[in-house]
Amino acid sequence: MTEIKKNGLVIQEKDIGENDKLLTILTERYGKVFVVAKGAKSVRNRHMASCQLFSYATFGLRKRGNYYYIVDSDLIESYYDIRTDIIKLALASFVCDVINDVVQEGNNEDAILKLALNTFYAIAKNLKPLEFIRAAFELRIATESGFAPNLDSCFQCDSNEIKLSYFDIVDGIIYCEKCKNILFYASAENEFLERGLTKPIAIISDSVLAAMRYVVGCRPERFLSFNLQDIELHSFYDVCEKFLLNQLERGFYSLDFYKSLI
Repeated sequence: MTEIKKNGLVIQEKDIGENDKLLTILTERYGKVFVVAKGAKSVRNRHMASCQLFSYATFGLRKRGNYYYIVDSDLIESYYDIRTDIIKLALASFVCDVINDVVQEGNNEDAILKLALNTFYAIAKNLKPLEFIRAAFELRIATESGFAPNLDSCFQCDSNEIKLSYFDIVDGIIYCEKCKNILFYASAENEFLERGLTKPIAIISDSVLAAMRYVVGCRPERFLSFNLQDIELHSFYDVCEKFLLNQLERGFYSLDFYKSLI
């Protein structure tokens, strides 16, 4: 039997019978693992606290067949402040759903694990407005998942002095004002902006572009350490959401629920 002892974050839980759970845990080095937690729904079970959604703990796991089983656990952080607020709970659930969608079994997903922990801490401690945290997370998780946009310069002329950018949400590239005509096509229609575009395009200011460049290129623990003027925030929120959903080619019920609350 394979045994491991790793720190891990519970990103999904499903009930099995009356007292057991099937957990999806994002672990150090091993990525996503599926864990049967026997008796974890019982208040008398010593692993109950570690087996809650959002719990970060040290898990001793033994593998039998396709699943791991909990041998021991030691709770590190429960993110209790998230659990007491329905809006924070909804946002954290969306974060978990996105992570569960992009991480793989057996892969080293430590960068995404650190991003998740930093995001949960920010949500729990109100480090930034929730929408600010969500948008920065969306852009950073896209980057960590291999979908980093190319924001350095205009894709057509290579200029990096851009006052108003035309951001191709599908291909993750930008065009300057001079080169924007390459995006227009007489017969196309686009739900994101206006008629005449071949694909989803977002028009973003130099300030929003600078913020996006920062999130993509900064140290992981600093992904929230920037500011935008209030007038620019909606544009930033909008483009980050649309970029992530386009790259993953799907939506999330948890995101819809979160947005219905705010």
